Amino acid sequence: MRQSRVFAAVIATSTAGVLPVFLLGGMAVQVRTDLAFPESSQGWIAFGYFGVSALASAAFGRLVERVGPVAAMRTSSIMSAIALLGASTATDMRTLLLWLAFGGLGNALAQPGSNALIVAGVKARRNGLAFGVKQSAIPAATLLAGLAVPTLALTVGWRWAFALAGVLAAAASLLVPGRVTTAALGPAEPVPVPGEPQPDHTATGRVDDGAPPVVAASSTGGPSTTGRRGRPEAAMSALIVLGLGAGLGSAMVNCLGAFLTSTAVHAGIGRGPAGVLLSVGSLIGLSSRLFGGWKADTMTRSHFRVVITMLLIGSIGLVLLSFGGVATVLAGTLIGFGAGWSWPGIFNLAVVSHNRQAPAAATGITQTGTYAGGAIGPVVFGYLVTGGSYRAGWLVFAAVALAAAAVIEVGRRMIETPTPTRPALAHTPA
Repeated sequence: MRQSRVFAAVIATSTAGVLPVFLLGGMAVQVRTDLAFPESSQGWIAFGYFGVSALASAAFGRLVERVGPVAAMRTSSIMSAIALLGASTATDMRTLLLWLAFGGLGNALAQPGSNALIVAGVKARRNGLAFGVKQSAIPAATLLAGLAVPTLALTVGWRWAFALAGVLAAAASLLVPGRVTTAALGPAEPVPVPGEPQPDHTATGRVDDGAPPVVAASSTGGPSTTGRRGRPEAAMSALIVLGLGAGLGSAMVNCLGAFLTSTAVHAGIGRGPAGVLLSVGSLIGLSSRLFGGWKADTMTRSHFRVVITMLLIGSIGLVLLSFGGVATVLAGTLIGFGAGWSWPGIFNLAVVSHNRQAPAAATGITQTGTYAGGAIGPVVFGYLVTGGSYRAGWLVFAAVALAAAAVIEVGRRMIETPTPTRPALAHTPA
């Protein structure tokens, strides 16, 4: 199986999974005007999407370990297509909420499925780039959403944008390979301990290209039963803490995608240019995720530390957005998307590096926190805006980004510190 096919399938299905909620964020002004609901209700719609994803994530992660990534990814794309087409027919806020909640189920299946396909179909030394490609789904979705504002929402209407997105989501299922024959599964290397001899890779069966020993997947894309435990290697407590930190970070990320156009319009930028600004920010976020994933494959420092640095820088962008001027909104968009949006791929790479025997199950746990944060964040932000101002919303979520960095640091110490009974697994790429 060509790795390029894996990359195409991962970005297509992951984008289809997140497109419903970020398409709503990009066209929020038009949708709210047509269906007559305030910013706070927009937050509740996003809550429905991410809340359902959070509830289903861990269970769907275990499901992917049983049925394999191919079936999971194809099913998720069809579910997203149904949600998008249904949303295009919504006549009120409640109907829109129900369709996006169904889309959240598709997303909960798409993400662990994509993670499992990366580990099964991409050499370990290229996992960083692969996760960068996969996590580019969110900026790709917001890029499409931003472009949809001047091209569709302001011309033929937002409903046509959702309908066209539904067709694209259905087409994404065709890119998923029919079988997974390359196996990049295998244990990660132990963390090098200063003063101790390093392991001999030739003795562990590792090959020159940096890939772990081959473990074949089934012809239908299901997981092999050889060497797979179906449960994460890392301690559950560490995964829960990391999930909490990722949830806080996700709350900040999703507010950027959901409320940037509204913030720009409030600052005096026109509706069309505001949509273009979202597209520009998304393009910056997409580029930074790809670059960060590529660099992660050669990093020797902890990937979790890189995530923490990105969150700290991203919080500065949110502070700039809080000032509400045209210049500060532009600068905040640049920094917020460039740093604040670029960490999820490296975060998932770090988690998978410690859980290569059950990547879908492990990321299903951490993404429960990610989805929960994505659900709660826009709701809180919507009420902060409705009852206060955009300034209050962005300042609060700048603090949330700082809290995310602190919690991930705690989780990093838990997962990377060796214990007498279980040596820590590598954070460096194999």
